[in-house]
Amino acid sequence: MSELTPTISKAVETGATKLLDHFKSQYGSLYFVPLGVGSKTPGEIAPIVAPAIEEQTIVAQDNQVTINVIDDKVGVVFNTFVDGFYNSLSFIGKWLMKGFDLKMTWDEYLQGLNKRKAENPESFKTWKDNLNLILQMIFDEIIIALNAQGKTVYISNWEKYFNSSKEAAEAMKIYQ
Repeated sequence: MSELTPTISKAVETGATKLLDHFKSQYGSLYFVPLGVGSKTPGEIAPIVAPAIEEQTIVAQDNQVTINVIDDKVGVVFNTFVDGFYNSLSFIGKWLMKGFDLKMTWDEYLQGLNKRKAENPESFKTWKDNLNLILQMIFDEIIIALNAQGKTVYISNWEKYFNSSKEAAEAMKIYQ
């Protein structure tokens, strides 16, 4: 655990709370009740996801932090999140998630994304927009938290730097 871990964990919790509120308003709050997803869920998942984000995407040196939005690294974080989220669910929630093929690995997500890209562009756009929203919201909260500590934050994909997490997410190779 580095000195950044508590900050990143709190930022992930804040971002996850905002995402939960967003998806509740989009799909309806009652959808989440049988899953066992509630206001405590972000706090349960953040300590699991934050170390993966830190290990896979963050390079820190002195007061400079680079967030690397790279497909395979994001994939590791994705898998960690899905596993943590799944483990936080009620028995019924786990059953529903498996039953509707929502418990997927990054590779399964990519297969679904590619299938939708070829067969159903509207569904592809929804999947892309949802993933980009999740990445943007989480990375933006991390940037805000690190900036509040006086750190300069850069966003990169190891090939170029981006002005925002949104630009970085949209440049991921999975969409090309």
